[in-house]
Amino acid sequence: MRYPLFWLSILLPAAGAAAAPPVVLSVGPDQVAITIYRDPERGDGQIARDNPTAFALIAETRTVTLPPGIVTIRFEGVAGGIVPQSAILFGTDQRERNRDAALLSQKGLVDRYTGQQVTLRRFDPATGKTVEEQATIRSAANRMVISTPRGAEAVYCTGLAQTLLYPGAPTSLSAKPVLSMTTKEQPGGQATITLAYIATGFDWDATYIGTLQPDGKEMALFAWLTMASGDETSFLDATTSAVAGRINRSAETRDDSGRRARAEAAMLDTVSQCWPDDTTSDVARQIPPPSVLLPAPPAPMMMAMSDIIVTAQRRQGAAPFAVTAQAEGLGDLKLYRIPVPVTVAARSQKQVAFLNSQQVKGEMIYRSRLSSEAPEAPQMLFRFQNRKADGLGDPLPAGKVILYQESAFGRQLLGETTISDKADEEEVELVFGKAQNITIETGESHTRRGRRYDVTVRNANSVPVIFELEFMNQPDRTFERLPRRTISRPGKRVWRVTLQPNVEHRLSYEMRDVEKQPPE
Repeated sequence: MRYPLFWLSILLPAAGAAAAPPVVLSVGPDQVAITIYRDPERGDGQIARDNPTAFALIAETRTVTLPPGIVTIRFEGVAGGIVPQSAILFGTDQRERNRDAALLSQKGLVDRYTGQQVTLRRFDPATGKTVEEQATIRSAANRMVISTPRGAEAVYCTGLAQTLLYPGAPTSLSAKPVLSMTTKEQPGGQATITLAYIATGFDWDATYIGTLQPDGKEMALFAWLTMASGDETSFLDATTSAVAGRINRSAETRDDSGRRARAEAAMLDTVSQCWPDDTTSDVARQIPPPSVLLPAPPAPMMMAMSDIIVTAQRRQGAAPFAVTAQAEGLGDLKLYRIPVPVTVAARSQKQVAFLNSQQVKGEMIYRSRLSSEAPEAPQMLFRFQNRKADGLGDPLPAGKVILYQESAFGRQLLGETTISDKADEEEVELVFGKAQNITIETGESHTRRGRRYDVTVRNANSVPVIFELEFMNQPDRTFERLPRRTISRPGKRVWRVTLQPNVEHRLSYEMRDVEKQPPE
């Protein structure tokens, strides 16, 4: 009799150790902070409105009451595009984590109720009435098969209205994205924890509005920060920031973009098919949605991204805005922090002002580049130094620039261009269009060493303009006998002249091909 008692005393602790840890549900965060990064691969393109291609770092602060020991915490309301392997937990030690893709869906309900009784509601052609009867789900592999008092049959294959009613939603299915994390041994009690993770489906961009003065020597520059969320989760009153610059990402978080988890959840909504299979008699049918005997759910989330949200007030002499994002250093990057909490709504865009400078000193330039035989068509640009002495001195993230100019007829549109990331103390050139009243004529003749070009530049404007001709450095050809007034700049030499109204200037140069040396 001692031996059974001995083995029972060993097995009982083992059974207790194998028991699943208790589950604590955290329905949502108390506070949330979102830092949105820009997609550097997008270049000059616009944000993908329905599917933003960058990501965000999200930190959620939550309050939970934990029992002592090992506990599994289910975090509801996380971002749908969460990258699970990036999640870390502060406030208690974590042991493992799981991204639960078992969302509330038709196939999810069928999987959970296979072998159990449900209610089948369908149209009875004999009486013309809708009837209900008890049924048992037998199989959901490829074809949904149920058994009723009439026998076994495939659901949705009669061509008549049919639907299944489920007694309730299983607790294992969630209507919201869920991340589960299991803690190590801990003392229990109320704890304030912070869950931080990377989520895809976000992006941001900058849009600049510049207004040149009539003389072209000053510009008022205003900028919007546009944040986009393609995620299905809304974050209310979030502390929000945007990071400018290019950062490195590991292959894991870049490849596992969170779309895989969303695709796995979407695959739960499979369409049951009917016999015969792959024949001309197959008819596509619209499957009615499943029914769960639960209270009416809240209004469904918008599937399309909503319009841009702008909340603002007008200030005297400036573009309308309510708050201005503040620039801060983040290593070699720049972080733009919104000083007040904002709501980053699901599938939406929001704009916040982040720059407002009324006097940026610069100059209007008419420029032509010469990289082959003849100069290119002249372009108009506004050039300035990004420094405080000239009225700016703030980092300029990449984005679109819309340029206007004040005139006797009011503010007129000059053109649109783009700008790459610019640091303070860096030169900025905004090329916004082709010159209309600056013409170039080129004559060509052959010399003993190469070819000679005679260039005539004419100004048909009623005001003087600054013209520059850039001789770009080329590996296979060289420019010789350039005018004496050319100046050296990185990668080029520049001829600069002020063209008076209705006046022309001439210059000549020679171009010679460089003979390539054979490899040793």
